[in-house]
Amino acid sequence: MPFNLLLFPLVGGYYILIRFRYLRYIQYRLESQRVLLNSAIAGIMLLGACFLLRALLIAIFPETVTYLSELLPIRTPYFGTTSLSLFVAVVATEFANLFINRLKAIKRAISTSGNEFELLLSSSFFDAHLLQFTMDSGKFYIGWVKELPKPFTTSYIRITPAFSGFRNNDKELVFTTQYLTVYASYIEDGSVANTNELKTDLVLKADKINSVSFFDMDMYNRFNPVQE
Repeated sequence: MPFNLLLFPLVGGYYILIRFRYLRYIQYRLESQRVLLNSAIAGIMLLGACFLLRALLIAIFPETVTYLSELLPIRTPYFGTTSLSLFVAVVATEFANLFINRLKAIKRAISTSGNEFELLLSSSFFDAHLLQFTMDSGKFYIGWVKELPKPFTTSYIRITPAFSGFRNNDKELVFTTQYLTVYASYIEDGSVANTNELKTDLVLKADKINSVSFFDMDMYNRFNPVQE
């Protein structure tokens, strides 16, 4: 087999890794050399599957296979089988993606190989835990992650804020805005049916975030009792 024909399964393997939802988000966090190696391994497996498919078709429909081979623009041996591997990779991947939920795929990638920051974001998004984001400027935002970002593909975090404020010279939280009371007033007077209609989401730049942690108002009040 001419070595240049191996380009088809190699590209096919790469396509599977970067498009199949259960694999693509894991590949984002790997070095390029590792992704290339994984593509080669996937390509070998893909090519092996296509050879088995070719043998099966020849056994069942020998005349049809011969006829299709004569229609190929290039008569190089194994050209049809190797080019078929790329076709199979694209069709099979896109078909499989129709049955895979994107959010579940992201959650699975984060749970298996995500870092601490991604795990916190995932917990807020799926379990509605409040997170406290402290920015480099000293300002802080407390809220829920509104949209789970794809790992290593975005540098912004979108949240629905509950509170915001700043840290004073003693690093204590000083609350300046309480969004929850505003949300409640809009819902009570019938202006909106839910908070999604208020368009109050905030977008935070990830590299400007100094720290992220869970936030529980009851625990905060226990650690910071009101002085009478």
